This record gives sequence, C-alpha cells and structure tokens, in this order.
Amino acid sequence: MRFELETGLSSLQGKRARNEDFAGVQAPSAHEAERGWVAALADGVSGGDNTAGDGLMAAQTSVMSLLRDFHAVPGEWDTSVALDRLLGHQNAWLASHNRRPGADGRPREALTTLTALALRGRRYALAHIGDSRAWLLRDGDCLLLTQDHRMERRDFAGLTRALGLDDALRLDHSQGELKVGDRLLLTSDGVHGALRA
Repeated sequence: MRFELETGLSSLQGKRARNEDFAGVQAPSAHEAERGWVAALADGVSGGDNTAGDGLMAAQTSVMSLLRDFHAVPGEWDTSVALDRLLGHQNAWLASHNRRPGADGRPREALTTLTALALRGRRYALAHIGDSRAWLLRDGDCLLLTQDHRMERRDFAGLTRALGLDDALRLDHSQGELKVGDRLLLTSDGVHGALRA
C-alpha cells in the first residue's frame, strides 16, 4: 500500500531561559520499509537550583538513540515491543547517569518527557511518558491520544513519570488505524500549554 507522508518540525524558545525540546523523524531505507517510519518529541526537564540540569542532553540522546536504533531491532518484534525495549535501555542509561554527581558535585537531573510515534502501513503505534502529547486530527476534530503524567497541586507541580526518573520504566502504549486525510501531531507543553481545548 502506498501513502503520502509529510513531516515538519518547529521549535521556538518562548519565555524560558533555555529551549530543551528535541524532535526528529526517521524514514526507513528500502530494506527497512517493513518497520516503517518513526518520529519522536522529547522535552528535557530543567534542573532545580540544587541540581546539574541535563534536560536538553536527556531529550537529545533519547530521541537520537531511538531514531538510530529503531530500524535495527529484530523484524519479529512487534512495534510496541521495539519501542518499549529501546526506550527501556535509554531510561536505564539516564537513571544510571543521574545516580552519579555532576562535575560540580551537585546531583544530576537528566530527565525528559518523550512521545514516540511509529507508522507502519495504515497503522500507528505510540509510546509515551511525561507531559508531551500526541494528537490525531481527523474530520475536523482534534483527538488527544496521550495522557499527561503530571501532578498539579497547590504545594507541588511536576512530572510523575519521565525518562530517567526511576529505574523501572512505565510507558503508555496505544495503537490505531489511520484514514485518508488524518494528521498526527506531537506537541510539548510549550505548545499545548498555550492552547485552549
């Protein structure tokens, strides 16, 4: 089956001191076509005053390693299994990195959200952690495909799940079928935080 795919990326710093978003798309080569396309968006978590914030590094390495390794996994792996294992390895590396103090002696905080999308024929598979989001634009409707892993209270606001936060990784997975004219969109909180539903 043949389908047309257009991709685009945009990232602006906004009001923050640093932009820690990172995104990428990887097309399959001719011999990797069976695995399909993969795209990912990560939003690095800025460290607090007492940490050596490595959010941008976490976002960049997480997206780049996923894009680099996605087409190299065994062909018999289901797409969700491939995403889970690849992101599990990245999470283990970030969690290990965070257990060692930075060069200045402060604790490290290399954390990132990540939403990954794999397209294979008319099917899509998502793997998600954090508060970046995936959307399906279909027939004039904008459908949210992910759930934020974030707690908002008066005394605390922050992520409850992120890559690098814990040794055990709990990703949300979902799959679906695309129709002609569908569009998929990945956003970080800098975009959807400024929009109204």
